[in-house]
Amino acid sequence: MITTIRKRDGREVPFNIEKIASAIFKAAQGVGGNDYDTSVALAGQVAQALEQTITDHIPTVEELQALVEKTLIESGHAKTSKSYILYRANRTRIREMNTRLMKT
Repeated sequence: MITTIRKRDGREVPFNIEKIASAIFKAAQGVGGNDYDTSVALAGQVAQALEQTITDHIPTVEELQALVEKTLIESGHAKTSKSYILYRANRTRIREMNTRLMKT
């Protein structure tokens, strides 16, 4: 069973399926969705896939996010997946800008 996730900065934090469900729900809301129960079910599928595919190390945030995208697409939620991907890309840009700012 997955109990921890490795963040981008190397910290290990407790695995929280509610964070996955919340992220999926926010992406779904971005395209007009409003069913939190579906988000919870999809988060469960992501957690199950994570346990099946990553057995030899602590999973990273990136691995988890890739599984969220894959699960959304395979479950027929392509619009939600696109919204999730665009959000991830925007957050990556923000992180990179903050990193550059901190270096100067």
